[in-house]
Amino acid sequence: MNPRYIYMAIVLSLSYILFFQWGQDQKTKEFSVEEARAEIEIDDLGDISILENDLLKIGVNNQNGLIVESRLKEFPVYPGSQRGVRVLGFGENSSSSDLALKYYLKSGFGGLNKNKPFPFEVVSATAAKIVLESEEFGVRKTISLSDVPYEISVFDENLSGVSYKPYIALYRNDALPVDMPTGFFTNASYRGVAFNTKDDPYKNTRLRALDEPQVYRQNGGWVAFIQKYFMASVLGSSDYDYSYFANPQTESGLYSMGYFVEPDIESFEANDSHTHRVFIGPKTRNILASKKGVSDLELSIDMGWFWFLAQPMVWLLAKINELVGNWGVAIILLTFIIKAVFWPLSSKGFRSVAKMRLYQSDVTEIKDRYKNDPQKAQVEIMSFYGKKGINPLGGCLPMLPQFPFFIALFFALRESVELRHAPLGLWLQDLSAPDPLFILPLLMAFIMFMTQKLAPPMPGSDPTQVAVMKFMPVMFSIFFIFLPSGLVLYSVTNALVTYLQQVLIYKTVGAKLSE
Repeated sequence: MNPRYIYMAIVLSLSYILFFQWGQDQKTKEFSVEEARAEIEIDDLGDISILENDLLKIGVNNQNGLIVESRLKEFPVYPGSQRGVRVLGFGENSSSSDLALKYYLKSGFGGLNKNKPFPFEVVSATAAKIVLESEEFGVRKTISLSDVPYEISVFDENLSGVSYKPYIALYRNDALPVDMPTGFFTNASYRGVAFNTKDDPYKNTRLRALDEPQVYRQNGGWVAFIQKYFMASVLGSSDYDYSYFANPQTESGLYSMGYFVEPDIESFEANDSHTHRVFIGPKTRNILASKKGVSDLELSIDMGWFWFLAQPMVWLLAKINELVGNWGVAIILLTFIIKAVFWPLSSKGFRSVAKMRLYQSDVTEIKDRYKNDPQKAQVEIMSFYGKKGINPLGGCLPMLPQFPFFIALFFALRESVELRHAPLGLWLQDLSAPDPLFILPLLMAFIMFMTQKLAPPMPGSDPTQVAVMKFMPVMFSIFFIFLPSGLVLYSVTNALVTYLQQVLIYKTVGAKLSE
């Protein structure tokens, strides 16, 4: 054996071990930082009342009635943590100490006590409900955790004798979410505001692109601050007309979004009380789609340009998971199903490539015959392909209709909160995190290398381009090291099934698998 290959193998093995150890050390440091930040409870920061049920834990400021924190108890900060991830809250992400998150909810009556907060006092408080009252301004606020999953009810009463418009609003700065990963491929891919309007079921804008106020007057609907995995939304009712709004960043650095309840159209009288519905929870499709009186809330799951293809595939993925009880296995099975559906189409492409491989010796003979005239050689090769009924592009064209489906599922998996901390088994204990042992990226590189060996060179192909393509498996392997393992699992399964399909067609046609 060539000593150079032995030396390269030793270097690669040592590099693998060092990189793995570095990754484990970084993960340990990140967990320590996350735990330290998660330990800062909101009730240590002022006069706060805590409400909680099995799903939610919220912090209410007793002096001004603001909801200043929300924790999702079924979604720990990291695997094994005893604290739920925060949506609303105050604090810093582990890599964004330059800007601390400020994210809270406020409600009341427009025009009443505009310049300073209500001086509330606690009237009564239980584990799931608190009543605050301000005698000075004649208002009462009741905040309670609803029996509906991940919902909060805010009941505002105006006892002053003067009518004002009820309102509710979320306020947020531009900082990254607290308790969320901040890597280049794993951080919040989108932070913005979204409306459900009568003309557009889902109209969204990035926070930093919100440069002027947006206002929509309508019956029903909703508005939300959205981010990866989780969101907070104010839900309207078909019984009222609302003026939904989203305002750009103020001098204090805060964006705001919410609604004003408009006076009754028939009586032209403002409401002296109103019950606001607030959703703070995970962007799980079945939860969002099942909200009574609310439509299209599931569109807040960012599935990219091909969302109309991704939606049914995600639904099918959830059904498969209900049967097998493992999201990783469900991804594998869904990929097999998709490949099976497209088998009649993809087999045509593979058969065309196999025929090119079958007649590769004839093509080589033509090249040798006209080695001094490359242009003539290419003309003769194309003529030969025509006689044999071979289309050199036949391997590519049947694959094009499949790309939107694979891209749609790729982006859907990227945003699926179901994969957060979900294990496949063995060494993969979190499908939303990169593969800790790099097994899937290495497997992807190997499958790509084997697939390349099946493809015959295109006539007239550039030698430099051919050489670059040989390095593509290594480049993809490095890229996949940093991607969530759920996405890599999908890509590996897709690539493996594609390779096996090609091998099957090659054997059917009688083409050689390798030269």
